[in-house]
Amino acid sequence: MRKLFYFFLIICSITIAQVELKHECSREGSANRWLNVQSTLTENQDKLDISYYGIELDIDFDSEIISGSVIIEGSIGMNQPDSFEFDLLSNMVVDSVKYNGQVSTFTHQDDLINIPAPLAAIPEGYDFSVTIFYHGSPEYCGASGFKFDEHLGIDHVWTLSEAYCARSWWPSKDDPSDKADSVDIIVTVPSNPDFIVASNGSLQSMTQSENKKIYHWREIYPITTYLVSLAIYPYTVWYDQYISSVSNDTMTIENYVFPDRYEGSYSNYLLTKDMIALFSELFGEYPFINEKYGHADFRWGGGMEHQTLTSMGGYSQNLIAHELGHSWWGNMITCKSFHDIWLNEGFARYCQALWVEHQDGEEAYFNFMNNHSYYGGGTVYVENPSSNSIIFNSSLSYNKSSWVLHMLRHIVGDNIFFNILRSYASNDSLAYNVASTSDFQNVCESVSGLDFDDFFDQWIYGDRHPHYQLSWWHEGEGIYKVNIDQLQSTGYFSMPIDIILSGSQGPLVQDTTIVVNNSGLTQIYEFSGLDFLVESVVIDPDGWILKEVSYTTAGINNIIANKISVGQAYPNPFNSGIRMDYYIDPKIGDMDMTIDILDINGRRIQTLINNRVTSGFHTVFWNSNNNATGIYFIQLSAADFISTQKIVHLK
Repeated sequence: MRKLFYFFLIICSITIAQVELKHECSREGSANRWLNVQSTLTENQDKLDISYYGIELDIDFDSEIISGSVIIEGSIGMNQPDSFEFDLLSNMVVDSVKYNGQVSTFTHQDDLINIPAPLAAIPEGYDFSVTIFYHGSPEYCGASGFKFDEHLGIDHVWTLSEAYCARSWWPSKDDPSDKADSVDIIVTVPSNPDFIVASNGSLQSMTQSENKKIYHWREIYPITTYLVSLAIYPYTVWYDQYISSVSNDTMTIENYVFPDRYEGSYSNYLLTKDMIALFSELFGEYPFINEKYGHADFRWGGGMEHQTLTSMGGYSQNLIAHELGHSWWGNMITCKSFHDIWLNEGFARYCQALWVEHQDGEEAYFNFMNNHSYYGGGTVYVENPSSNSIIFNSSLSYNKSSWVLHMLRHIVGDNIFFNILRSYASNDSLAYNVASTSDFQNVCESVSGLDFDDFFDQWIYGDRHPHYQLSWWHEGEGIYKVNIDQLQSTGYFSMPIDIILSGSQGPLVQDTTIVVNNSGLTQIYEFSGLDFLVESVVIDPDGWILKEVSYTTAGINNIIANKISVGQAYPNPFNSGIRMDYYIDPKIGDMDMTIDILDINGRRIQTLINNRVTSGFHTVFWNSNNNATGIYFIQLSAADFISTQKIVHLK
């Protein structure tokens, strides 16, 4: 039988009356270390608002050269640039440029195309249209950029532009912060072999001559540059359907697969519609339902969530669920900068856990989370997003980030948690736009009514994780006390913690879950009124917190040493006084005890206790005002039991 109680902290400097997330002593200001980091955009680029890209390419497989043009349309506000600057790697050749239909001068150096802006300022701003004609052989960039490849001896082209590699094959404002409202992608390929060009959005047309095939795809939903993609091969194409339980709309699922992978991938790809249904139920309708969802096989070791058509290097259920999850988290709502990539990758990793939970139940869910835990250093917020290896750190941007959502879910409960996700996905300012961590935090706080400053400060901008040490004792007369110390050296975490107390009442095994708030070096919790004898105490038994745990007391039937339990001295370090709690089991009775303060050389400088002490719970206090700054030891001796702790005095 399990009961759930909320008990109040009664011994410490903080009184806890509800599950709130505020603490005073842990990581004040750690978020501010990173929040002033500048964008990768140039000053002139930041003044452009892109509305449309029209990409037209002719691909020569023999010479591995692409040639074509890109139309870039947008607007300028009152803050006007000196020039238009667009990203394109310098190895590509710019042939000519038109500004508003007229041939324009330009320069192309240091991976930037620079085009003069109108000389006369226009107070209310203006619209612009730039067309850039170019050619070249795309060079390797990031995870690829634009790749001339082959599969089973047949030519194959694929792209993967995240994070900063759209610029390796087409000119653009290559930053996630500015989405185009729509994109046309027109690609010419040889008609032999029977190439199929797969891309974003909906196929508008395919025309074919004796030597050429021209595919025209159009993406009508807002899209960032790194999500524009091509996958070209003589694919086997097959279709499935998703029927929405929300709107009853029917959407085509398109699968472009290598012929030799058709049979192997078919059964898992067939689950895609079930995954879309699950995520639509949890997050809101699939965001691109008026176009499509699908997969295009490519020769890379993972997957890439290209909008409406994921590029797939494998076909496991985990990979399918992860990349599909990006349709909401990464594609519809895109991280404003790659500092906040966890809003894409951590959410998509968590979608894998949700699919596992849906398929195989709660135990499988927790096993998944435990298999994707991370106990090392580093911040989830990417301090310096200068390369793919830094941005896409699997331990931080994927695994620890997914634990942020896992912990958030338990703090607020399932109902509020999924309301948060649905509210985030449907937010008028964020849906089909970009978001930062603070935007997501604002949604969390608005929906839950809680203050999440410390939660995000410690788990997104802060380092590492808590290491809890738990001890407990029976005070007598049905009163129990639980002591939790935080042992990590990186500051104290403020978290609600589940503690389960188990025991028996006659032949019946019982347990009770206590939820306590914990936020400091040492905190002691008292509770009573249980109708059974407590025999064990376990912290966070289900694994909702990314943590380490150690225990110093096993229970009333197995208290350590001579049935004496000693708590951690606190606060430590200290500047005027320090206290230590200890417990003598009533089965021992009264006993002779000495508690001394020793200096760093082990010399006794003061005796706090030297007499016979009764059984039960006791507290001893050392007033250190007359002592110098330095390292000391507090030592408890009783019979053959000795406990020594290092304490640090700071003035």
